Amino acid sequence: MDKLFEWIKVIDCSRVFSGPFCSRFFSDYGAEVIKIETPDFCDESRRFYPIKNGKSGYFEVLNRGKKSRNIDIKTREWLDEFYILIKEADIFIENFSPGVKKRLKIDYETLSQINPRLIYGSVNGYGENWDKKAYDVIIQAESGIASFNGEDKPIKNATAMIDAFSGNSLALGIASLLYKREKTGKGDFVNVSMISCGFQLLKQNIIATSITGLNPDFPGNQDTSIFPFGFYKTQDGNIAIAIGNDISWEKFCENIIPEIAGRFHSNSERMMAKEHLVKNMEYIFDSYKTDALIKKLEELWIPCGKIASMTDLIDTPKFFEENYLKKMSHPELGEIVVPYEFVHFQKYKIEDLQTAPDIEKKGDISKTSLSQG
Repeated sequence: MDKLFEWIKVIDCSRVFSGPFCSRFFSDYGAEVIKIETPDFCDESRRFYPIKNGKSGYFEVLNRGKKSRNIDIKTREWLDEFYILIKEADIFIENFSPGVKKRLKIDYETLSQINPRLIYGSVNGYGENWDKKAYDVIIQAESGIASFNGEDKPIKNATAMIDAFSGNSLALGIASLLYKREKTGKGDFVNVSMISCGFQLLKQNIIATSITGLNPDFPGNQDTSIFPFGFYKTQDGNIAIAIGNDISWEKFCENIIPEIAGRFHSNSERMMAKEHLVKNMEYIFDSYKTDALIKKLEELWIPCGKIASMTDLIDTPKFFEENYLKKMSHPELGEIVVPYEFVHFQKYKIEDLQTAPDIEKKGDISKTSLSQG
């Protein structure tokens, strides 16, 4: 089977999450991705939890299928070796702040002189005109997301959602420029700032503040614009329910809470009364076990779901059948479950999944195959 990016060569100087997440997309679908590191200047996520037999599961999931190249771009001699790679590359990815990449002489102006066809992808905290270092947790704070995430105080999201969205956005930008290059023959530059990605994730909330002049309240497990759209207690746990229109609300009330059927016809009315409605809903839900309530709601075509744990995911065959998750046998980590295909092409699949590389020993490019379950 053809590979989507079979003839594409990517040089990746990025580290931790956003950049590696982006370059992994190209690696998964057949591109040759060369990760530039040295033992003294390596990706710090090689040391992130979970660690087993000296290997990081964090690093593994973001860097699978890539190659390692031991090049110290801080030295003139090795920088020339790096430039040789750039001359042959299709894509370059980095996540340095603007001042650092200019100091290292790996900025777009420099590299585009060496290779005019190069697609240069940059992801950083605040864009190309703001020399400030950032991580996902900082952007969750400074983008405003944390200000209304929680019950009564700001709460960090448990996963690095801005990192993932930033990496995905950069992959989209690079793929768009690859298409443009097919038409023009010329390379180009794209930057994704994490702060702007955080603003995109604010959705309607910043619009609401611009209209009302008020900051959003802490919504807890509810939504800031739609009700009911959140988590609710049952007899033995919790359930997620999403009712996005008035017809579904009427059906829900008639079959689950007939006492309030015919009331709170509009989303606006439900938003105004959501505290009262949550109490009513959870009073009724206390007579249901979670699985029984989900079965009843699904029969009514009311969107709902159980709040799954990681062990629940690993024990759900459907996710593996659909290739959303994959079981792998790793030489150091043992049997692991990894996120797999999140873009489903009809003709292209992730094939021959491989481990993340060790840092190259000079004269050897490291890349090891995984056996797939």
